[in-house]
Amino acid sequence: MIKYHCTLLLLFFTLSVNSAELSAVGVAEPVLTLDSNKDSMAEIGQWNFSLGLGYGHRTNPLHFGKDTPLYVLPSLSYYGENIYFDDGVFGYSVEVTPQLYVSAITQLNGHSANFSRWHPSNFLITNATKTLSSEQFNETDEPHINNPINMSHIAKRRWAVDAGFQVNYFTQHNLMMQLSILGDISGVYKGLNGQLKLEKAWRIAPAHPLSIKLSGSLQWFSQELASYYYGLSERDSNYQGQYYRPDGGFNTTFGLSANYQLYSNWRIAMSYKVTTLDPAIRHSPLTKTRQSCTYFIGAIYDF
Repeated sequence: MIKYHCTLLLLFFTLSVNSAELSAVGVAEPVLTLDSNKDSMAEIGQWNFSLGLGYGHRTNPLHFGKDTPLYVLPSLSYYGENIYFDDGVFGYSVEVTPQLYVSAITQLNGHSANFSRWHPSNFLITNATKTLSSEQFNETDEPHINNPINMSHIAKRRWAVDAGFQVNYFTQHNLMMQLSILGDISGVYKGLNGQLKLEKAWRIAPAHPLSIKLSGSLQWFSQELASYYYGLSERDSNYQGQYYRPDGGFNTTFGLSANYQLYSNWRIAMSYKVTTLDPAIRHSPLTKTRQSCTYFIGAIYDF
């Protein structure tokens, strides 16, 4: 019964609104759907829905954070002439050239997913990122040993909504370059974040059922964002020796995915992503690992 309830909640949250690590294509014109094995274009004015069934796992880098098992992965998108929705990213896109698009977008901030089990981005293979051990340090690089943090007493970290601009450039060789800068419009962490992403897709032959995609991204976050989610202050503890105020920094993510088309609507999919955390985050007393990963393998049905 619990599994059925979890599946229903997963489907509801993902279809309602989904945060992303800026994974949307972000264009209004038809584009090659690199996450599937179809040589087709996203049709204007049509909703696209797919459902993945299989096994996967998303690790949480926080001491008190729970890892998330992945069994059901829904995906929903819509592209109009200019307005689009792609797995939780809402946007308005303008074509500058046939290869260059500029978009205004809004989405949930992905950092809050580490503090909430039911945050939508915990359930998308495209948004999340094996775990290694790391030590935690305060501002003076002294280990937090004498006065460990009571994780059950730290203040709640709220979900945040970001908005800003995104630029996508597509080449003729299935290479996509993306640059974005976003700011908190919900007044939660009151800072900025951005991303530079490269994505390359391959197919052995035009009609071959196997396609492979490799991606890499550099994600910047401001000091305000790092302090709100990973810092410690009077809101968390009365002991000043435990306070931690991180600087801004950069996380890096590398991903690999493959799709094998079985029938017209069925395909086998595999995805793996690993994110390496910046020292500003991994030195936080709240953080236990220097990396976080997500993997999934299963069957996907495209409706």
